[in-house]
Amino acid sequence: MPLCGFSPKMLEGLRVFQEGLVEHGLFQRSKETNQTVQERLEEELSDMGRFSVETHRIENPELRALTESLSKFAQSFYKLARKKGIDNYKQTAKEVNNFFIEMDAKFYGELQGKPEDMKKLAEHLNAYSIGAH
Repeated sequence: MPLCGFSPKMLEGLRVFQEGLVEHGLFQRSKETNQTVQERLEEELSDMGRFSVETHRIENPELRALTESLSKFAQSFYKLARKKGIDNYKQTAKEVNNFFIEMDAKFYGELQGKPEDMKKLAEHLNAYSIGAH
């Protein structure tokens, strides 16, 4: 990836984080709040949306960016997991990681340092579909 590439440890961390979003944020929290998983998911997405318009209040720019990015990642994973079926969340997490592996392989294996490498990477990723690989 145009950041630094992914190591197995980084990918494992992402996988565990994604699975934890569903296991803790939806399954466990739905039991604690006496909600269905779907109700919990919608509430989580609502909370994240409401929070996103307030993050500008975090004064430290690095902490603000980290918070915004992590919240967007979680929100996007929830939406993708909802689309693919919440019960398939582990497979969805694996497929998200495969997307990142594909991004890494394309950039470092073919595009890095070439003219318009980032443009070509983005265009390549448009053709990638979760669940199709």
